[in-house]
Amino acid sequence: MTDGRRWLMAGAVLLCSPALTFLPVQAAPAANPAAPGPAVSPTAKPPASAPRSPRKTLHDRLMDAEKALAMAGNEKQAGEISERAEGLRSRALTGSVQMLITDSHDALEKHDFQQAQDDLTAAITIQPDQPILYRQRAAIRLAAGDNNGAITDLGVVLQADPGDPTAWGMLAEAEHDRHQPEAALQAFHQMLLLNPKSPDSDTQLKTLEKARDGQQD
Repeated sequence: MTDGRRWLMAGAVLLCSPALTFLPVQAAPAANPAAPGPAVSPTAKPPASAPRSPRKTLHDRLMDAEKALAMAGNEKQAGEISERAEGLRSRALTGSVQMLITDSHDALEKHDFQQAQDDLTAAITIQPDQPILYRQRAAIRLAAGDNNGAITDLGVVLQADPGDPTAWGMLAEAEHDRHQPEAALQAFHQMLLLNPKSPDSDTQLKTLEKARDGQQD
């Protein structure tokens, strides 16, 4: 398996949303009072309007993205869908939480894992209902060698968002580092179910299978 630091970038929180483009609205032509209007029967009923489809919630859109990811035809397509899903996962983060995430990333660049973790803990205190924050802290703990702490956070993530392939991949790595090959393989297989086109998955799978069989990398 590769070093835990790769999860710090995999599925990183999107801090900026793409700018929305609004098309100009054209005014309807003014009515001509002299023009004859259509004949209306006094007993005619107004035409029934077509029923509107209910607007999808953020959760519904994430579920759609997860289904599309599982059916992606190639690695490029899977990457694009993954980015869309990550955007949805981070859509509800507040401005103050995003600032703490930025501070955490700055601390990571200085290899200050404790400060990076403290920033994420503060973010979780503000928005404890956002699973992606626990996943971000798990990535920091995994990179710092705190596999047990990472697994604790990942348990929270997967309880709330079991369709998150990045979290399953992180769990596989943490269990591998704890020398729990069976648990690592189970988590990795779950990740492959959710994202069959995950990069380098064949190599990682072979590494985990060798560990299960008692072979060295």
